Amino acid sequence: MEFFNSKKFIIVIILVLFFTALSGCAKTVIETQGPKQPTTLETVGKMKGIGIVIGCMFAPHTCDEVKESKDD
Repeated sequence: MEFFNSKKFIIVIILVLFFTALSGCAKTVIETQGPKQPTTLETVGKMKGIGIVIGCMFAPHTCDEVKESKDD
């Protein structure tokens, strides 16, 4: 039981706690991949739908024609 009261034991425990704290705070995996940005092709491909929605906002009477053509 004298080992638990010695300076060597205290130093060993402090070193274990120190390295445990360092490994717990270290970020081992670097996340370089952020949110996916749309490509130009994907953006241009949605232009027709965006144009229809904007057209319906400013000219609501044209929306009925769009709805009828989509039902077919």
